[in-house]
Amino acid sequence: MQLGVCTSCFRNVSLPEVLRWAGESGFQAVEMECPPLAPRAAPTWYQHSALNVAALDGPARDALVSALDKVGLRAAALAWRGHLLERDPERLKVAAEHLRRMVETAATLGIETVSIFVGRDPAQTLGDSIAEFARRIEPALEQAEASGVRLAVSTSPEVGWQVEDMPGNAAFSPELWEKLFTHLRSQAIGLALSPADLAWAGIDPVAAVTDYAEKVFHVYAQDVEMLDLRRQDCSVLRPTGGWWRYRTPGLGMIDWRRFIDRLHELGYAGALVVRQEDAVWQGTLDKVKTGLALARRHLVQFLP
Repeated sequence: MQLGVCTSCFRNVSLPEVLRWAGESGFQAVEMECPPLAPRAAPTWYQHSALNVAALDGPARDALVSALDKVGLRAAALAWRGHLLERDPERLKVAAEHLRRMVETAATLGIETVSIFVGRDPAQTLGDSIAEFARRIEPALEQAEASGVRLAVSTSPEVGWQVEDMPGNAAFSPELWEKLFTHLRSQAIGLALSPADLAWAGIDPVAAVTDYAEKVFHVYAQDVEMLDLRRQDCSVLRPTGGWWRYRTPGLGMIDWRRFIDRLHELGYAGALVVRQEDAVWQGTLDKVKTGLALARRHLVQFLP
């Protein structure tokens, strides 16, 4: 198991600089954010800290591989927080093409995992959204199977990005994972598991990773803090009410010793990737780096 970092927290830093810092700071792997960008949206193969897969031609691929090799980093995953449950046909076409390009890029670079979202159609039930996602993901899933790439569905609820206090990602609990895997009986579809999101939603992360060991393709190292007095005010029915917040690993409620020990026991061979969304350690580049350094310092004690 390798300790990695997501590039998404580095807003205005170039991707080569992010890779350099991560390697020199002791991280071993990286998840690169890949939003849809036009080929000319960046002067080269990246835009700020994001990888521009639309501009990743032969020389650009060589430059990326060289940048990773130079600092001893493994590309653990490509990630995209878009979804295929768009109602607008043109936006759906763009989303489907971008996912196809991401899978193709991962295969070309030898990257095993692409982290994605199911998303949600707010007009549908969670079950119907999953069923529709299963229909729409089939072409990308067939492409992934043929090229040796795995699609890892995020378990973060993404509450509130479409409708206030409503989950915007229909794959946030074991019950819903069962629906997903019933529709998609493929070895190439699995989970990008977020223990912090499971914990605040009342799901035991250790039990979840144990029950779905064969389907856990990717794991995020992110902690969570409960604010009991705030919850007393707004209730658990208002998940955007501020009664929980993300923290850097070691500053929240997750028992990382127990969680990582279980990953070792289950033979998990993917990356443990720090996702930095701790508000205490955001706002400046120095704070972001300090938050990531604190996370690494806490997690490495449980890694060989």
